[in-house]
Amino acid sequence: MIDKLLLPFKLLSDSPEGEQAIKPYGLWDEPGRTSLPAIVTVGTDGRIRYFYRGQDFADRLGDEELLEALSGAGMGG
Repeated sequence: MIDKLLLPFKLLSDSPEGEQAIKPYGLWDEPGRTSLPAIVTVGTDGRIRYFYRGQDFADRLGDEELLEALSGAGMGG
């Protein structure tokens, strides 16, 4: 996917049951048995720089909000 989209960063993909990252980050919706929409940026030092968790599938940041948040977290360009 990274190659297809030409992204300048890595994406994390979890197992269908979310054991590796989704559940540990508190992003699992047990009643729906799916992950919540989220944006988690992690610095090269492994520290979380920005964390956003939506409440449902429609709760997502807009482009401007995302870019502002990433810039404020020291992740923007």
